[in-house]
Amino acid sequence: MELQDRTAHVLLDMRFAESAPIAVLPCLNWFGVWFRDTPNEDEYVSASEEAIIVELERQLVQVVGRCADGWAVYCIRIMSRGLAEYYLYSKNAATLSKVVSEMNRDFPEYRIEHEAKADPNWSEYIKYRSAIN
Repeated sequence: MELQDRTAHVLLDMRFAESAPIAVLPCLNWFGVWFRDTPNEDEYVSASEEAIIVELERQLVQVVGRCADGWAVYCIRIMSRGLAEYYLYSKNAATLSKVVSEMNRDFPEYRIEHEAKADPNWSEYIKYRSAIN
């Protein structure tokens, strides 16, 4: 998929296609993870780093689940050259505020950032769902 400034692979959880927005999950959380290795021109992530990124994503989902106590859903992943972006909806901004500090303990060599904003209409999810359909 072509985004504003780059080519990316977008993975969208279609389980929410008919139910979005979910009123009890009005907060959009964005997590960005910058890769350490520079991928080849035809890759999003280098082969030498792929297993670590897969593990980082698995652990991110676990940490989010624990911090949110069931009040978050992981619905979008955008993979572009050198960057993975994860979008989750939660009940409020504070729900996932501690995720980055916990992730940094296990992945200190990675730049991991988090931003949260109100998106009660699930505009971000609907934007990508519309682009894919």
